[in-house]
Amino acid sequence: MATRFMPMPSRQPRNLVLFLISIRIMFGLSHAVGEWQAISEEEDMEMERQLSVINKPPIMSFETEFGDILDCIDIYKQHAFDHPLLKDHIVQTSPKNLPKSEGESPRLLPENIKCPPGSVLIKRTTKQDLIMANRLKPSGLNHPHQVPTEPKKGYAFATARYYSHNFGARTIMNVWRPEVASDQASLASLWIANGPVDKLNVLQAGWVVEPLLFSSNYTRLYTHWTVDNYKTTGCVNYLCPGFVQVHREITLGIVLNQISVYKGKQVDIEIAILWDGEWWLKLYNQFIGYWPQKLFYYMYGGANNVMWGGHVISPSNKPSPAMGNGHMPADYDYNTSAYFKQTQIWDNVHLVYPRPDRLESFSTVPACYGAVVINGIAPGGSANLYYGGPGQCKI
Repeated sequence: MATRFMPMPSRQPRNLVLFLISIRIMFGLSHAVGEWQAISEEEDMEMERQLSVINKPPIMSFETEFGDILDCIDIYKQHAFDHPLLKDHIVQTSPKNLPKSEGESPRLLPENIKCPPGSVLIKRTTKQDLIMANRLKPSGLNHPHQVPTEPKKGYAFATARYYSHNFGARTIMNVWRPEVASDQASLASLWIANGPVDKLNVLQAGWVVEPLLFSSNYTRLYTHWTVDNYKTTGCVNYLCPGFVQVHREITLGIVLNQISVYKGKQVDIEIAILWDGEWWLKLYNQFIGYWPQKLFYYMYGGANNVMWGGHVISPSNKPSPAMGNGHMPADYDYNTSAYFKQTQIWDNVHLVYPRPDRLESFSTVPACYGAVVINGIAPGGSANLYYGGPGQCKI
């Protein structure tokens, strides 16, 4: 018999520490949205310097139909190795003990976009990317040690949360392009986290629509990481050194141009973050790259939290954007709901389904966004999360 886990009111968390951690995780891409300001000549020069560090000399380059420049970079000259902890790091081209997915991965870029052996495909960072990123200051709770009674204004999320020791997780999510204003964002992600709240280590990956960061309304593949609760470390995709790219045909920041249709064809992506000596990012059955273990303080022995779901960001003075497909999860049907399905936990030997007694759903604004976990319907007892909503609320 299927078991439903309904959204837990934000004022009555089952575990206050987990609640605090959850909010900090979900604010990984949070930021203070401010008005545009003209950059000074000094700022412009500094950004030129940053670009010269981030963008390494390409072996060859490609331009996509969306205006992105994708560079083939020598695998040992990529920006990741500018991190002081990775100066002598030896690239692991593939994991040794992680499970492989069956079937072939769909091609996300034209066949001619492929880097030669010894190089990797990396989306070129532009000055506009840096301008946007500098405007997006990581935020969250102003006082990390204070137990919150309300989520910070301007943010809302609807997720499933699994709190038990793990070595990562994998999930399948359908892809949407929710409408957002230029100063809003809507995303769907998988999070892995561990550590004390004020020094939280977090890895996250999924899709996002965020015009302020990507200067477009396309749905894009994104990642984010931190080792100090978003205070001074980590970033989105390749904006800072850390993530080691190993794939020659797929890059972070790629446009996901195949979008699901309400009551029609659903387009899924399979995302996994799995530990195998390093923390690997997997898209479908392709290992894109990894975050080296040596970057993290509290993820050497695995993690204690896994979350997956939707998150929106909006100035509190305007109606919030849609989450997922813009519909509340009413019928728990693949054709009418935004979803995460067949989510599994990596126990360092097998992929296993989450224990129901360690699983809960959570929505900070239930009137605007829903989150419902249906457990036991899918084969093997897997738990499916149905989430989303139309927004149009002041959050």
